[in-house]
Amino acid sequence: MNITKLLFSKGGIDNSSGVRGGQISYKLIENHTGTGMYEPLILNNNNINSTNKIIIAIKLDYNNIPLLSHLKKNNNKILLDVIDLTDKNKFDPELNNGDKIPNFLPNIPTEYFDGYIVNNSKQKDWWRKYIDSDATKPIFVIPHHWDSRFEWFPKGFYKESPYFYYLGTDLSEGYKNQNCLHLNQLLEDNLLGDWRTGSWPDQVKDYDFIKRKPIFYDKPINGVQLSIRKENSWEYCMKPNTKLAASAAMGSLLITTNDWSIQEFLPKDYPYILKDHHYETVVEMIKKVKNTFNQDEGDKAREIMSQVKKDLSIDTVIKEYYNIINYFS
Repeated sequence: MNITKLLFSKGGIDNSSGVRGGQISYKLIENHTGTGMYEPLILNNNNINSTNKIIIAIKLDYNNIPLLSHLKKNNNKILLDVIDLTDKNKFDPELNNGDKIPNFLPNIPTEYFDGYIVNNSKQKDWWRKYIDSDATKPIFVIPHHWDSRFEWFPKGFYKESPYFYYLGTDLSEGYKNQNCLHLNQLLEDNLLGDWRTGSWPDQVKDYDFIKRKPIFYDKPINGVQLSIRKENSWEYCMKPNTKLAASAAMGSLLITTNDWSIQEFLPKDYPYILKDHHYETVVEMIKKVKNTFNQDEGDKAREIMSQVKKDLSIDTVIKEYYNIINYFS
């Protein structure tokens, strides 16, 4: 298989462009040659004039019209990898209330794209109905693999068992209580051990590490992460499965609402899926986890999360990119 037929508009290792561009390109080269490298599959001055390639435009390149026009003129196939793309000028918390699924995407110049990459099967159907109805364009469902750096973390030992924590922000486009609900209340009620935000080095230079830890810190032994989103919200429907992937990679369990991307990987009998997003429901689930963590339900949850770690490893997810190459070959 000619993996050099595939190019990514962005690379690196960090953030969405790094995970979906840099880390994937590195793994493709590693699988092909035995030695991983980032640069060969990332658009740069040496390959910008390539022809007859498959170009994956990463997220914010959706409206880089000069780039898209140039690539299109050279007879390249262009796919948009949506990831968690939103338009901050369209995002409205009042419309994100769960009554119906909002559309906070920017205007997508669909005429430049020959296909798309989305996060889950329901989003694929939604995209076809509301964004681009051209059935000749393939829509590939590719989940977020877990960031390999999570495996590098040392183990973290805490007196609480289970140890409840949250990674990341609760913000969506600057609005609180969108990406995850109830975090401040859980902290106030001493039901959440830690809320980890920021990464090295500048974002955490003023941290009091006793009170607050960054995302890239440790893997808590007996850890349980949380992900709480309002049904039919933008985050519930369109966000990738990063919370699930990170939890599995870190050996933690997850209390979660049944988001669209969650439905792809957690079976219905996973014991810690919330029936709704309300605070009382979350509190009751935390009590349940405490009572069952070392019993059969806890063991079942660990078994399921162990399989999720395999399903969302880069070694598994990379196969979807081979499917893209085969499709356009």
